[in-house]
Amino acid sequence: MKILKKIFFAGNRNVLVRGMLVATALIAQGGALAAQNWALPRISVAQVREQPRHAAELGTQVIMGTPLKVLSRDNGWSHIETPEGYKGYIIDNSLSRKSDADMARWRNSDRVVVTSTDETHLFADTLQPSLQRVSDVVNGSVLELVSPARPGAHWVKVKLPDSRVAFIASADVADFKTRMQRVPDKLQVLMFAKSLMGVPYLWGGTSSKSADCSGLTKIAYLSQGIILPRNASQQAKIGRAVDMADFSAFQPGDLLFFGNGATGKVNHVGISLGGARFIHSSGRVRISSLNPGDGDFENITLLGVRRLTPEYLDSMSVKHHKWYF
Repeated sequence: MKILKKIFFAGNRNVLVRGMLVATALIAQGGALAAQNWALPRISVAQVREQPRHAAELGTQVIMGTPLKVLSRDNGWSHIETPEGYKGYIIDNSLSRKSDADMARWRNSDRVVVTSTDETHLFADTLQPSLQRVSDVVNGSVLELVSPARPGAHWVKVKLPDSRVAFIASADVADFKTRMQRVPDKLQVLMFAKSLMGVPYLWGGTSSKSADCSGLTKIAYLSQGIILPRNASQQAKIGRAVDMADFSAFQPGDLLFFGNGATGKVNHVGISLGGARFIHSSGRVRISSLNPGDGDFENITLLGVRRLTPEYLDSMSVKHHKWYF
């Protein structure tokens, strides 16, 4: 009897161990399949810091619905990469984490993009919207469409990255795919930049709430579906060089780069309005001139001018970026 009991328990122990190993393997496999390697900002503007702590330098910002690759996690922070390749850290409570399957579904979903140049809002219902705000959103925010908008309807039902459902004014959004298929219009880039006149400068700012110099150029072109590099020194390497000796040759939408004349180091960028005038973020978003005879003359050293050709604009279009489509 004792021998039989030993055999019985030994056999069951082996079965139990094998079962636990199989279960562990299945859990690991399921975890791998559902690994949350992606994220979408769940707030209107998320702060991207250079290190995983609140006191770290603000490197850039990302707006709601921007697809982000999660590289690693560190004590409540996610190390992320943006669509243009910028890397930094975002506090986890600003993000909605996504698996590969989640992002595949998001890329294939019907979406709308916020086109309002002013900050606008999402509401829990349409009866008393001012009393039931769900979130603010800014230009370029991407939201999933819950149901098609009826012709002439004043509201559109959308879903936020964290699955909250809300309503937004139909006049403030456009079909995302259709919008991204448009040919970029540099005059519209300038109109968007001008709509931000007076908006305060913020180092690392990359939204219509506040922007640094390269943040302004980035969001102005993003309003036309174009993803520029993040920093002025990076933007100075794109497009085609333009002779900077003749202001009259500058075309609307050209990027003007400024900096240290002795070292050639770029530290500022603006968008040409054509000729000597340009719009930039310096203290606030404002218009200045390179002509010493103008009242808004800006005495800074011009280092170069770059023109974003149609070929370049097409290569940097959201419509070709695999993280979006």
